[in-house]
Amino acid sequence: MRETALDNLLGGRIETDLETAERGLVKLVLALVETLRQVIERQAIRRVEGGTLTKEEIERLGLTLLRLEGLDGFSPWEASLGHF
Repeated sequence: MRETALDNLLGGRIETDLETAERGLVKLVLALVETLRQVIERQAIRRVEGGTLTKEEIERLGLTLLRLEGLDGFSPWEASLGHF
């Protein structure tokens, strides 16, 4: 049987049990959420440095970013599945 690049990447086998699939999906979702958080943070920094925000907007933005930082390391998915 001829191996494809995808077979090589996946190690030739895909785990299909439900628990493994759930963990994989949770990891993917958490990675996407973290990536979005980082993009939002960078955009916020650019807006602050650009000088287009009022003091009140900067304050709200700072508080929002602090709240997002406070959520790091915890999600209902992580709590139910344990650390991976």
